[in-house]
Formats: sequence, structure tokens, C-alpha cells
Amino acid sequence: MEVPETSRDVRSLRALEKLLDQIQRGGTRKPDWIELKGAASLASLPESDLRDMLGRLHKSVLRGFQGNKIKLKDKRAWLTHWRTIAQSGFHDFAEDKWSKCFDSPFVEDYDYVAPYLEGGLAALDPYKVYSSVLGTWEYGVEDFVNTDLGRGISTIVEPLAGTAELCYAGHFQRPDLSYCMFDLDESAKSYVEAKQWLPQTRREFILGNALEESTWQRVRAFSEGTSLSYIGKQSQNFFHAKELLLILEWGTKYTDHLMLEVSEPYLLDEEPSIDKLTRKEQRRAGFCVALDDDDDQPGNPLTNSMHFRLIAWDKKDKARKNKRELFSYCDWIGWQAPTLTALGQLLDLDVQYYHSEHCEFVSVEDHTDTSDCRENNTFLLFTRR
Repeated sequence: MEVPETSRDVRSLRALEKLLDQIQRGGTRKPDWIELKGAASLASLPESDLRDMLGRLHKSVLRGFQGNKIKLKDKRAWLTHWRTIAQSGFHDFAEDKWSKCFDSPFVEDYDYVAPYLEGGLAALDPYKVYSSVLGTWEYGVEDFVNTDLGRGISTIVEPLAGTAELCYAGHFQRPDLSYCMFDLDESAKSYVEAKQWLPQTRREFILGNALEESTWQRVRAFSEGTSLSYIGKQSQNFFHAKELLLILEWGTKYTDHLMLEVSEPYLLDEEPSIDKLTRKEQRRAGFCVALDDDDDQPGNPLTNSMHFRLIAWDKKDKARKNKRELFSYCDWIGWQAPTLTALGQLLDLDVQYYHSEHCEFVSVEDHTDTSDCRENNTFLLFTRR
């Protein structure tokens, strides 16, 4: 079942203020999105007025707003405008919209370039840079539990949680669910627990190894009712075949459903040696970001094994002599859907995938002709028969 969204269009700042007045008086329900068209451009507002308007917008939308692209020729003015919006609780890391967590009452500061402007590369927060270029996704908790299979799910589990964005973003829309996250990284645990969580939501972040059965047993002890475990593609690709078999075995033994995000099919030779990810605000602030082959080791076309790093460097440093490594992906394997499906079948698991058009989980044998799994990431779901 598709998660419905509402949108309201405005074509002038006066119309925007009128709509915000109606919402704040309770005469109009909060829409998911407000779309700013025509003369309804925030770029024309002085900074103090812009902050006031963004504060009202934050309280009046469920998901965010879509505005005219920032059209400021002056690079400093452009960056100042971007930072003001980011500091006011909206990010533009995914799609062409400024987003917040669903109906979040907290104004989060997404201005991750500020530390660089003050302290250079060494001051960059690796997790926040990662989130801006790799940590966003199109689907969330509500999409998966709003399916025939997902209606009975009570607990969301996020192994190798890192920044735990799936659980954190999901708990605002579904605070009635329980959220269990685990990771080996103590700094990740500190980062996630420092976020502003709704106090009524039941949650726990476990320090534990996904390759140790005892970690999954702790997950089971925390879980209530039917559970769904989700691992993103950046995380699952750290595992080799035997390790991934363990993940599939324990993930389906101690949680009811294990879901893996999978990249669209591709040939390893199509992967560039350096994948430039630099966003406009990064370039305007003075630094660049990329995924770079580690020591120029080419990927192995027989195993899909790769070695690369997420790096940042000063824009003026053309030769990247003083680049900073934010995260290392050593011996990372680009797992493909056919191989993962075969591994699931070895364990006699039922394998389904999320059909983006039907908004349901269906058998890997069905409806692939109408699916976008050839062009986009998809999600494989493993369940014990």
C-alpha cells in the first residue's frame, strides 16, 4: 500500500504567509510538503526574515518544502543562504526538496560545513559528511510496515547502525514501534544517542558484533512482537560469503524478517576509479568529497571485491596531497541480488523483494517486468519458511 502524501502550492510570499497562518490557527491540516513556485522565493528575504519564515515552515509541514533552486550568483551569499536553511532544521541531501524528520518538533542543525569553515578538514564530522553524500534513502520505516507483510511488525532492528538514520527518521512517524540498533563503533553509539529522540519511544543501541550470535540474542531479548531487521547496502557489503550466510541465518532466527538493500545490477568495470560526490555547499565552503580507490587497487571482476575510501580534501589542493580519510571500505564486496537470493535459498529462506510500484513485498519470481529493480536499488526480504 502506498503511503499517501499531501502537498500545497503557493506562488507568492504573501500566499505562503496566509497558508502558514491557516495551519498555525488549526484551520488547515499540516501538509507533507509545501511547494514554493513563481514569486514565492525565499532567496529574496533578509536573513532575519528568512529565519523567521523557516521557523514557521518547520512547525507547519510534516516533511518539508520544495522551493525554487537557490539563484544567487555571489558564492558567499549562496552559501550563507544554504547554511541558514540547514541551521533551521531542513536538509536537501535527498531528492530535490528540503526535508525534516516527519513532523519532528526538534529543529536540527544540518549545517555540517560550519566546522570546516572554522577548523579545516580536521574539524569535519565524518558522520555528517557521510550522511550528506551516502546516508540518505528514498524509502523509510513507514513504507515497509505499511504493507500486507509489515502490518504486524512491532520492532525495527538496524544492525551495523552507524548513524542509525532509518530508525531515527522512522521513529517520528511511528513512535509506537520499538527500535533496536547495534554497531561495533562506540563513537557511533554516542553519535546516535546524542540525537533528539521522542522520549516516549522504546529504543536501545547495543554495542555488538553482527557476526556474534550473542548480539542477535540480545536483539531478540529487546524485541517485542514481530520484528523487521534492515541492513543498508554500504553495511552488508563488508561481509564475505560465509559471514553473510551467518547474517542471514541469525538475522532470520532472532528477528522475523531480515531485509537487505541491494544495488541495481552493474558491471564492476563500470565503476569509476574515483567517484566524485562533492555537493555544491561543500565546494562553496572550500572542500571536496569523493570515493577513491584505495592504493589504486582495481576491483576484482570475479568476486566484485573493491577497496576504496571516503575522502575529503581542500578544493585548492588539486593533487589531493593532504586528503583526509573519513571512512575506509577495505575488501568491500558489491553483492548483487541473484547471489543474495541464492544464499537465501541455500538456507531454505523465503525471498521476496519490495516492488516500488505495487508498494508491497512480492516473490522474486513475480512482477519483475514492472519493477524498477533493473535501474534502482531494491530491497530483498528473507524470512524462515
